[in-house]
This record gives sequence, C-alpha cells and structure tokens, in this order.
Amino acid sequence: MNTQIPTIDHDAAIVRIAVDYIEMPDLIVTARQAGRLWNIPADVCERALAALVERGFLVQTRAGAFLRRTSGDAMPLPQAS
Repeated sequence: MNTQIPTIDHDAAIVRIAVDYIEMPDLIVTARQAGRLWNIPADVCERALAALVERGFLVQTRAGAFLRRTSGDAMPLPQAS
C-alpha cells in the first residue's frame, strides 16, 4: 500500500492548522500528532507550528505539546493558494 503524504506549502499548512485550532480551541497536540492529524510532512508541520508560536497564536508546553493561546489580538493568516 502506498501511503504518500501529499505536498503542501508552508502558508497552506499554517492556515490549515490555525483554522482547526479556531474550530477546536481546546485542541492540544504534539508536532508528531499534528503531522498525522493534518497529513502534513514532518518538516513542513514543524515549521508551521513554530511560525504559529512565533506569531503568538499557539504556545508550546514544556512537554512539547501545542495549544492555542487564550488571549490577545487575532492573528492575520496568509492567503491559501
């Protein structure tokens, strides 16, 4: 069985992840779980999660899990292509 992960660009990964966190505000996942959940290659997923942390949309726990920041201004998202 061929289980290739489809290609996705960095901006599209950021949008996909952010939208799901908006729809599921209590979502908490590790980078590995996120890659499986969104079917995104590990390197792209890790960069997208890091960008969302850098922008203040997500926070990363000491255990490495990512969750949505509960306060602050809305984060502008890149336009999906």
